[in-house]
Parts: sequence; C-alpha cells; structure tokens
Amino acid sequence: MRILVIGAGELGARTIEQLRKNEGIEILVCDHREDPYAVREGVIDKVDVKLHVTPMNAVQVALTAKPDLVLIARKLKDWGHHDTLMGSQYVAGMERELAKLHIPVIPVSAEVEF
Repeated sequence: MRILVIGAGELGARTIEQLRKNEGIEILVCDHREDPYAVREGVIDKVDVKLHVTPMNAVQVALTAKPDLVLIARKLKDWGHHDTLMGSQYVAGMERELAKLHIPVIPVSAEVEF
C-alpha cells in the first residue's frame, strides 16, 4: 500500500513513525517547508513532494504520487501563513477533489496523543 502523508511537522512525524511499523506500507511525504520537523528530527531524510497541497492542486499531486490513501497530518501551527485557518474546509475540499480519483482521505487528529 502506498500512503501519502501531507505534513511533516510534529503530527506528520508521529504518523510516519506509526506507519513504519508495517513494512508493507510505502510512505510518501509531502510538505511545503524547507526544513520541516520530521527532517530536523531525523524521522525522514527528505520530503518526497515539496509542495503546498491545497484542494486546488490535490488531484495533480495524487496523479503524480499515485497513493492508495492520503493522510492529512497537519496541526494548525504547521500551516503558517500559507494556509487558511479553516482546517475543516481544507480537509473537506481535499476529500471532494480526491473522491474524483477514488482515493480515500483521512485527517489525522492532533487531539489524540500517540
């Protein structure tokens, strides 16, 4: 299974660590920042897709990455000035766009610590 994790901040790093427990999962990481938390902390060597993913370009990113599943792993503090503070609008827009390609989208919650 090929999973695209959007966000390489603290939440993305924890998500990647959990996914690595299954050797059958291929993990692709997307983040727009030069030096995200997951890279600084050594969780990943580099970001696979260096791009700010929005509902406007989600389909193109998915066509390029070809994931079986997309996990949105971004906290509000990870978004910075590049995103809207309307996180639910962001997720809903991503789900609508990727539904056209039959790719499931799951937002990872920052409310549950793991």
